[in-house]
Amino acid sequence: MTYWVEMVLYVLVTVGVAALLLALILLSFKVRELSAKLAQEMVDNIALREKLAELTDRGDNKNIEQTEGFIKFISQSRDWAFQYIEKVQIAIKNFQDVFHPFAVSYYEKKKTRITKEEFQTIVDAYKELVDRLPEEGKKK
Repeated sequence: MTYWVEMVLYVLVTVGVAALLLALILLSFKVRELSAKLAQEMVDNIALREKLAELTDRGDNKNIEQTEGFIKFISQSRDWAFQYIEKVQIAIKNFQDVFHPFAVSYYEKKKTRITKEEFQTIVDAYKELVDRLPEEGKKK
């Protein structure tokens, strides 16, 4: 009876070892297949990173060019605004220089009338001041 038990145990161990060996072979094939897929995925990942870096560099160059253009526009606009403000301030000062003496004279001598020439001088200074206004600010 021990012979039969030994024989059954031998067959069971042999079948177990064969099953384990078959499982090991199947797992090695699966590992090779997954290794090949992993290698391909890594190559694809590297290619995508390179393409992304290339597109990012192109985008940065466009953004830099657009930003430089915008900065130039802002700078020119600021310069124009300062020039405009300076011209308007000069026109206001000229108007004040013309109008102020007449206003003081009229206020002090309440009964003194403004002559036609004085009035024309004031009107000319006023027109010069209005000429500095933007078109939409002028009354027609």
